Formats: sequence, C-alpha cells, structure tokens
Amino acid sequence: MQKGKSFGHGKDLKEAAFIVFEGDDEGYIPRVADFLQVDHAVYPFTSLGDHITAAPPDILLFGPQRGKRKKEAFDLCLSLRLSGYQGVILLLIGAGENLISTADITAAGFDNYFPLEGLAESWEEAVNWGIINRRRKNKYIVQFDDNPDSFCILDREGHIHEINRTAAAGSGYSPRDIVVERIHVSRIPSLEQCEKLVTSLIAPGNVDKVFIRTLSDGKTIYQLKTKVHNLPTIGLVAALTKSDITQTIYLRTLDVLVNSVLMLSERDQYTAGHSARVLHYCMYLADILGHGGNRRFKSQLYHAALLHDIGKVGIRDNILLKPGKLNTEEFDSLATHPVKGYRILQHFEFLRDSLDLIRSHHERPDGRGYPDKLKGNKIPFGASIISVADSFDAMTTNRPYRNSLGYEKAIREIKDNSGSQYNSEVASAFLSHLSPDQHERIKADSRKPLETIAKEMIQQV
Repeated sequence: MQKGKSFGHGKDLKEAAFIVFEGDDEGYIPRVADFLQVDHAVYPFTSLGDHITAAPPDILLFGPQRGKRKKEAFDLCLSLRLSGYQGVILLLIGAGENLISTADITAAGFDNYFPLEGLAESWEEAVNWGIINRRRKNKYIVQFDDNPDSFCILDREGHIHEINRTAAAGSGYSPRDIVVERIHVSRIPSLEQCEKLVTSLIAPGNVDKVFIRTLSDGKTIYQLKTKVHNLPTIGLVAALTKSDITQTIYLRTLDVLVNSVLMLSERDQYTAGHSARVLHYCMYLADILGHGGNRRFKSQLYHAALLHDIGKVGIRDNILLKPGKLNTEEFDSLATHPVKGYRILQHFEFLRDSLDLIRSHHERPDGRGYPDKLKGNKIPFGASIISVADSFDAMTTNRPYRNSLGYEKAIREIKDNSGSQYNSEVASAFLSHLSPDQHERIKADSRKPLETIAKEMIQQV
C-alpha cells in the first residue's frame, strides 16, 4: 500500500475509489491515482452496492458525466450522504464541461470540483479545499433560542470545537478552555439535553423537519423544539428553542382533576360544594396560623384540600350515598378513600408534596384515625388543617344520613375533641378566629362554580 500524500493540513489519504459513469477513455483514473499516491478501486456506478459503506475509502471521485448521467451522479452522491458516508467526495470535471454552481454541488453532498484539465497546483487546491469543506461539514452548529450569539460547533462524537461565552455560561470553563481541551458536550450543563436528544436528529434526512420534545427537570416542564437546516456554505445547523410550559401543563392538568371532582359530585351532590368550602377553610386557617407568606406550604395545602375526597370515586354508591349509619364493613370500605386518592394522584408530579396530606386527612393525634393510625407529630401539619376544616364542614352541612348540627354545636365538637381527634394548635386557632359572620362569608364564597374557585385560588398560592 502506498503511504499516501499529505493534504488538507496534514490529512493523509490512503484509500480512494473512483465511481465511473461513462468509462475512462481519456485515462484519467491512473493519472489522478498517481497524483494522490493512494491505493484505489474502481466501481461502475450501477454496481456500487455495499462496497462504500462496508469499507469506506477516504475519498470518492465521481468520474465525468454528460446528459442524464449528471443527474444520476448527483442522486448517488446524495444517497451516499444520507446513508452516513462521511468521507470526501469530489466531482471530476472533464474538458469542455460546464461548471455547476457551488451551491448545487454542495447541496448534493459533493465537497468540491476536481478539474481534470487543470495543472498540478489546481489539483492540489481542489483536494485541499474538498478536505477542509468536509471537515467543516462533519461538524454541526447548534444555535440556541434563535440567538445567533449563542451557539456551539460540535463534531459527530460530541466534542466541542467552538463555543461562545453565552453558551458556555455556568459550565465553569472559559470558551477557550472548552475548545483547547476538546471538552465533550456532556460536561457542559447547558448542553446536556443537546447530547441526549438533539445530536441524533442532526442528519441530512431530517433537514427542514421540526422535532418537539416535552421534558422536565423536576421543577419546570418545558418544550425543546429542534429544527434542522442545511446551509450550503456551512453544513447542518440545529436551531433549538426552549419554552417553559409549566403553567400551561399545570392548568390543563388541574382542569382535568377539577372535572374529576365535578363528575364525583354527579354521584354525590355534596362533594363539589364540600371540596370548595374545605378549600376556603384551609386557606383561612393557613393564614391565621402564620403560613400566609409560605407559598410552598399553601400550594401543597391548596391542592390537597381541593382533592382530598377524590378517592371516593372508588367507593360504591350503596355506601357513598347510604342515608343511614354505615355498618362496620361499609365504614371500612369508605375509609379506603384516602389511600385510593393517594394512588390516583401519585403520578402527578406537581402534587408530590400534597399526597401525604390527602392520605392522612383522617388521621387523629390519639392514633385512632385511618388509614395508617398515625399519632401526634407523625401526622403532616397540613393534613391536620384539612381534618378540622373537613369535619367542621361535614357537621354544618346536611348529609344523606343526618341533618346539619348547626354552627354552635359543631364549634363545641371541635373544642371537646381538641388534642384527641384534632390537632390542638389547629383547633385552637380555628376556634379563636372563626366567627358566625366569617362562617357565612366562606359559605357564600364557596357557592361559585368550583372551576372559578380553583382559578381564583391559584392567584393566592
């Protein structure tokens, strides 16, 4: 095997292949092969088969073509690029042939012309520029948020060859260090998703296509839109746009859950109004207990109060709607609704902090609650707030199995059971601040449609 001549800033070419379209009457193949100083093979374009992809040479040279052969050459070149061939492809131009525009040959996948009638210097320049162009096109540009000042250039192994200060921000490296050390894209936090989700999309077959992925970093839900362009003088460019859709997804999901509560109220007409009143009582209690400024606490309490009874969708009508007292077996079935609600909602990421409150809103400080028999401080504080609000509303509302106890008697029940059935701190705050007028205002506010209440409460949490 010949050593190969050095081209393109030290690039050695060791293997070449000539693709012949109309024979070699002029004897150009041995002349060009001798100039390149490489081992070479010759293939008719009609029987190229798998030769190129099985053992790809460093350089392909497409023999001169005339008439319809030129289209066949262009189609073949593009096909090779789409199949993944990353070597240099030169278009040989014979005597008297008209040159095609650089943009056209670039779009087809060629890296340069090679003028067969040129001097040695022009051959050298043609090969060198072909290698340089291929090196550039074997990299690709990633542009961020439609900002030309925020970009990086990667090779196909994910190493960074150029990056600006904006794209390098937060990495702990300067742009110069990243390039000099050929740091891999996986080591740059802002580019981590790029490696996992974008690099596989940057391919000739995806040019002008748009790909959208919905992702979450645990706090934010966002869409990553990738559009692939092919710029003839540059190569492939992936333009990335990142959009925060957390609020949109949250509101849509909340609508689904509110509608679930409303559907439950079609079976049990008490549920929707009860959920609305418990929600208002809980927000009121959070404020008077000193949590008004704690947005995280109020948010988890808000969701839990709104959805605390959603597990009742799994309770049979003959139990849920029974007009008389439940027997032991029926009560045990009803007592599964906190766990059912927990399981229904556990896959909603934004409800993660509310799940234990929903599960535990029937626990008691004396350990006689359900489902887990928790005692004292083992009960989440938010669940203790829901417990007081839930019980008070149940006692002051007509139910299938009994009439309302009335405001005064319900207040007395909360007071008598403080410390045993109800958290004493929550019960004391409730008893100290709730007046008959406040009670009536909360009931009036709760008469609005549940969807309206939910949207109004979002502004508070």
